Amino acid sequence: MKYLLIPLSLLLFVACSEKPSSQEDIVQNTEQDLEAIKTQVTRFSALVMEGDFDGVGEMYSSEASIFPTNSDIIKGREEITAYWNAPGGGDISYHKVTPIEIKVWEDEAYDYGYYEGKSLDSLGTEIPWKGKYVIVWKKENDEWKIYLDIWNRIVE
Repeated sequence: MKYLLIPLSLLLFVACSEKPSSQEDIVQNTEQDLEAIKTQVTRFSALVMEGDFDGVGEMYSSEASIFPTNSDIIKGREEITAYWNAPGGGDISYHKVTPIEIKVWEDEAYDYGYYEGKSLDSLGTEIPWKGKYVIVWKKENDEWKIYLDIWNRIVE
């Protein structure tokens, strides 16, 4: 039994002593991930202004949930896409998301900040709005997708 434990412990030592990524690799990957998330944030606003709400829906992970103001939680990409495509939303002439902080941990991240926009009503009048948000991101097939999305309007 004694001889069996020595090789087993040696095997465990070798298996667990795989060289970890260098700090430089971690920083570089984090920078790449931060840039990828910032690109997704910009893309989200562009899709909203284009009225491409199917594209907006594709920005969410397959198991995503959203937490809209004054609404129940909506789960799943199909239901989220239906939410964004709902009639009566008016044309959005301006949309901007301003992240305050983005943190990345391996294949998950979060960001929070403010959003603002302008909608056009049926008479063509611009109606400004703004609010705050928190997003949890997940990497899905090497692409950052929105996993949890909560936002609340700020009424002045």
